[in-house]
Amino acid sequence: MAKEDVRIYIYRNKRNTHSTDDQVTLAHRLWGRGELPSEEGVTRREAEELWESELEHSVETCLHHLEEIDIVESFRKGPETLVIADWKDDGIVNGSVDEVAAEGIEALIDHVLDMDSPPSDDTSAVADGAGVTLRQVVAGQFDLKPGSLESHLRTGDLVKKLNTAVGSIEEQDEFSTRDDYGRIQFINSPYRYRLTSLAVDLYER
Repeated sequence: MAKEDVRIYIYRNKRNTHSTDDQVTLAHRLWGRGELPSEEGVTRREAEELWESELEHSVETCLHHLEEIDIVESFRKGPETLVIADWKDDGIVNGSVDEVAAEGIEALIDHVLDMDSPPSDDTSAVADGAGVTLRQVVAGQFDLKPGSLESHLRTGDLVKKLNTAVGSIEEQDEFSTRDDYGRIQFINSPYRYRLTSLAVDLYER
């Protein structure tokens, strides 16, 4: 009768919603997967990949309703904001943002120095001003004279400057970033979902 107790509880508290059947199904799937209060739970995306095909309403809607009636709880694992350096193997760089940004800037500058000749073998085109260097592309994004680029990149908000420079390179057909620098992004850590103690009590009756 345990599952029936959960079904009755959900229907009693959410009888005015259209997704009641799906709420019951999702609660049962969390129980079957063992997503108990002591476990790490699942993200909404993981839940969608696992069970959305079984539901008529969205996983997000069902989780919202189940959380309102204390069948499901949401929490964040670790810091609320994750800092991601997309060129680093482990990706997450919380706690070392300044150092990683400086590392990215130096790699970018090294790339600029390596590319201080236009990407063309046509010397006449260069003489006519048709060739554009990576230095000119990045400097132009900051409205700088090309010779001032290195000193500008090494001061101020390094994360913002690195991201701006990377964006300017990505817009070009002639150039691309190297694999030793890239963007630094700040993203919200995803909420995770698991059953509450109340839900477990109902299931274990």
